[in-house]
This record gives sequence, C-alpha cells and structure tokens, in this order.
Amino acid sequence: MATDAFSQQIVNLVRKMPDEAILALVKNQLGAVTGETPLVPPPAPRRSRSRARAGAVQSKTSSVAAKRGAAPKRRPGRPRKSPAASAERQETLEAVERLVKASSGMSASEVAKQAGIPQTRAAAALKELKLEKRIFQGGDRRFARYAGDAKTAEQASANARKNAAGPAPVKKPSAKGGKKRAVQAAAPAK
Repeated sequence: MATDAFSQQIVNLVRKMPDEAILALVKNQLGAVTGETPLVPPPAPRRSRSRARAGAVQSKTSSVAAKRGAAPKRRPGRPRKSPAASAERQETLEAVERLVKASSGMSASEVAKQAGIPQTRAAAALKELKLEKRIFQGGDRRFARYAGDAKTAEQASANARKNAAGPAPVKKPSAKGGKKRAVQAAAPAK
C-alpha cells in the first residue's frame, strides 16, 4: 500500500477516475512499453474544480515542497515558450511580412495559402505585424487586405469590394418603349 502522501494522492486520483480513462491510460502505457504507438490518446485533463479549490491544492503542494527543501513549483498557467518556438515564430512573421510586402494587397486566406501555414496562425501573424506597423490593413471583415503601405492596402480593399460577387441585381421590367422615350427626352430639342 502507498506509504507517502504523493503515492496516496495518486491512489485516490485513480480510484476517482472513470473506467474508460483508466483503460485508456493502461493501453497507452502498454503501447509505450512495447514500443508501439499508443492505441488511444491519453485522456484530456478535466477542469471540474473551481479556481479557489485549485489554489488551495497548489498552496498545499508548495508548502510540502518547501518542507522538503525543494524549490516551489511555478503557478499553473500558460507554459513558457522555448527559444526554438520563438525562433520558429519569428521565421513565420518574417515570411508573412515578405509575402505581404511583395504583393499589391492580400487577404488573410491568401497569405495562409502562399505561406503554407494554417489560417489561424496567419491571422495571428498579420495582427502582430499590423500592431508593430510593419504592414498595413485596408478595409475590414471579408474585404480586409494587407499590404506594405496603407494606400496600397486601402486600394486593394476597394478593388475587392468592387469585384465582390454579391447577389445578382434584379432587372425591373421596363415600360413599353421606355428606353426609346428616355433617349428622346434626353436629346436637345432643335
């Protein structure tokens, strides 16, 4: 049986887990031991506790760590970015900036396709570059276009708005001979 507090916490955690989660965990571990790829991905952590309860657990674990002489754990939250991830992000930003500045106005989806990155990542890169004033946006929503300068971006947005395929215009039936009369009325009298 578990003797230390950490092992006891693990035992209690496993006892509270649903059967499917235990099976997925065991299958995943067996796949890792045999060297095969896991059959089932590990279950996603559930967020059923409130923040106050999670804070109480955090302070309890940090006080245990302090008694052992270990450094307290970092508070949970957004993970720190590795230098490799930051370098990759900078490469993405530079690639997107080069594409946009070489064009005469591009939409976010065009940037994503030409850069070969997901649209969400392209949108985030465009937003960051725009905030840093490295590129400019003209128009908004479906007519938003990005370019190296504000005038080009606005012109590209205006062109997109002008060339947009909208609903077909409804032709009104004209009166009998209406066009002929309109031409005669417009002609100056001699």
